[in-house]
Amino acid sequence: MPEFRFDPPLTLKGNIVIRNLDDAVSFMVGYRKARRPELLTSVLHRLEGAAGETEERDAAFAFRGWAETEDLTSNSTNK
Repeated sequence: MPEFRFDPPLTLKGNIVIRNLDDAVSFMVGYRKARRPELLTSVLHRLEGAAGETEERDAAFAFRGWAETEDLTSNSTNK
């Protein structure tokens, strides 16, 4: 089964492109400016533990919501 892919890819501020869940995990692991670190940890665990289409899609939506909460989305076309 193919991994979930953001379609179109999610572009964060700084021209960071998130194409799939691996990209999302990599970004979150290196992100040090979280205003809500507990939420970051929760979403990261959700991404890492996602198994199957439904969980992967839900984890991707959680990542997008987290990015919006942290004001990391570059524009409104990513919503």
